Amino acid sequence: MSEEIYTHKKNGLKIFSRVPIPKKSGDYVYFIKIGNERLYKIGTTNRPLQRIKEHLKNYSQNIEILWFSPRYAEFTPVRVERNFIREHQNNPFFHYVPKDRFIIDNEVTEVIVKVRKEYPITL
Repeated sequence: MSEEIYTHKKNGLKIFSRVPIPKKSGDYVYFIKIGNERLYKIGTTNRPLQRIKEHLKNYSQNIEILWFSPRYAEFTPVRVERNFIREHQNNPFFHYVPKDRFIIDNEVTEVIVKVRKEYPITL
């Protein structure tokens, strides 16, 4: 179940989260749902909440945070993001949208992000 963690003062858009937001500085991978459709984004950040707020502004839709990775060394998150995109770009259930986004078919109920171990994310 998602919890509302932020509401934009001017436009009323909201950020919801299923997971705690990392507070320690470091590099992270995240997986978010944009709006009410099946549009998802994988990304990297060293400023978790600030980065999600930037997405809220850019997409003008509510955002749900589905997953944050543990904190990693500087280059690990970028490698994980690239590997995920490469692995799913040709998957018939994942429709790649430039800038690290996917429209994922309704048949898919879970994705797995592989770092050192596998992290299942329920859609």
